[in-house]
Amino acid sequence: MKIERLCALLVGATMVVGASAHAEELSAYPPGGKSISIPSSQLKFGDTGARGVDGKTKIEFADAYGNMTTGRHGSFFTFTPGFVSPVHSHTYDYFAVVLQGEVANYQPGEKPIKLGPGSYWYQVGKQAHITACYSKTPCKIFIVQSSKFDAQIPPVTE
Repeated sequence: MKIERLCALLVGATMVVGASAHAEELSAYPPGGKSISIPSSQLKFGDTGARGVDGKTKIEFADAYGNMTTGRHGSFFTFTPGFVSPVHSHTYDYFAVVLQGEVANYQPGEKPIKLGPGSYWYQVGKQAHITACYSKTPCKIFIVQSSKFDAQIPPVTE
């Protein structure tokens, strides 16, 4: 009986260590650590809860590494065609690259500059802005950020 219990504990501990190592591998911030490749078919997209000014369009996300809700991350975002955000801000700066569609990220009162695939923007934290998807197909971007991703509506600019 004691040997069976010990074996069960060892198997359980091995599974926990293995799962922990895999989670650590995926949450490691590049560069450094172990090189990994993740096919797009393995990305798990979830609803951010954010809605456009129309109340219907939305943003979904999938973390490539890290965790966008808790810290440093690289994440994919998909915007419903026609999405226009309310004026908002984020606590921390981020970098974004457009992968698909036509996106604009601009400050209130500015003329939007439509950015196609391969385009880039840098968003300063605590700066009011609007993000919009002008495409008839979903807009996809990749964001890299050194801290968690959040949004404040109305914007926090202090």
